Amino acid sequence: MSGTYTKSDSVEIKTLTLQSSKGDRTYDLRSQVVSIDVFEDIMFPVIRAEFQCIDAIDLLNSFPIIGEEIITVEFANPGIDLTSSYTFHVKSVENQISNQSAKVKTYTIKAISEEFITNARQFITKKYSSEPTSIIQDVMKSFLKTDKTVAIGDPTKGVQEVLFSRMRPFQAIDMVRKRSVSKDYASSSYVFFENKRGFNFCSIEYLMDQLKANIKDKIFYYDTTGNSDARNMNTRNILSLMNTSQVNNTKKLTQGSLHNIVKRFDILTGEVVETVYKNTEQQQKFKFASNNAVGLNSTDFEQKHGEKPASSLLVPHSSHMPETYTAESMGAKHSFVSKISQNIYQAHINGDVALTAGDVITINIPTSDGSTGGSPDNRLSSGNYLISKIRHMIHNATSAQKSYRCSLELIKGNYEDRS
Repeated sequence: MSGTYTKSDSVEIKTLTLQSSKGDRTYDLRSQVVSIDVFEDIMFPVIRAEFQCIDAIDLLNSFPIIGEEIITVEFANPGIDLTSSYTFHVKSVENQISNQSAKVKTYTIKAISEEFITNARQFITKKYSSEPTSIIQDVMKSFLKTDKTVAIGDPTKGVQEVLFSRMRPFQAIDMVRKRSVSKDYASSSYVFFENKRGFNFCSIEYLMDQLKANIKDKIFYYDTTGNSDARNMNTRNILSLMNTSQVNNTKKLTQGSLHNIVKRFDILTGEVVETVYKNTEQQQKFKFASNNAVGLNSTDFEQKHGEKPASSLLVPHSSHMPETYTAESMGAKHSFVSKISQNIYQAHINGDVALTAGDVITINIPTSDGSTGGSPDNRLSSGNYLISKIRHMIHNATSAQKSYRCSLELIKGNYEDRS
């Protein structure tokens, strides 16, 4: 009995459709598009895409494509029921090049989620006095008119009294995000982003702490010795891995990661209240993706260089306004953000539709010990990481030459073990 061989980077493009703004004309783009790139990022509010086209039928002018169209794409790993499906609004057509005979043209269609187009056409002028989560949900529904899920991860505390004066909806959301304080997580490191499940408003700590329970089989191996470890001989192996930022102690110190002071100045009474963050006393409050997280620096280093505050921050406040708790959380936020900017990896893997921005995965990295056989896992760097960015890359040259890979940015903010 013979079976069909499926490559680890195989992909099935189920749908790739161009639709006019009125919906009265459609075209199957699978024969024109040679590559698809979909970008998800926890630091950007919407999903973006690029479609590289080779056009020998003058589709650009005959359809025509003028920036008002909708592109729907759905793809899957063969043999798996799970799919990734996205709908984009065409934003621009760029890099048009015709061949010497002027019979074939190549160009790039850049597209973005519909909400970004809606955002560009309007301003908000409105006053709110409410919890941040309520403000964000109202902006998404009342102004951006989205029918996608808006998931609130961890609840905020305090009331924000804000006046949006001619602000774009996503600008207003970003303003609220920066001022939000979490009830449950010390860093209050809130992000607002879209992934394939919808929109998300939560802290990075929440993503690391809660989504590590969903890792399950999302375990990846990097075997530099050519599959010497039998665990690595599967589709979830890491093709290439680069550590873009292992450690930068000078940056951490100057940003006040080990010790900082936040001063809240009451413009009504002139009172100044200080909140001190000291890493040796408070870092254990942070939640990371690792089950056994330890700090990026030794106790000796922190005691030597963290005794005096390296930065001082000022937060204006008026006592007649509702309490926002911004000042008391800002020091911890600065320290946490500094930590997650360390120990960052870039990984290339075979395409995986199960992954999306905000997921937590496990990667196993061998120790570079010079041995020719299998090496034990790196005790500092292996472990759980948060996917902060993911780029889905589909090559669609011919029906026989399709491939799907993902590029990941992985953040952690801690080590696994220092013993």
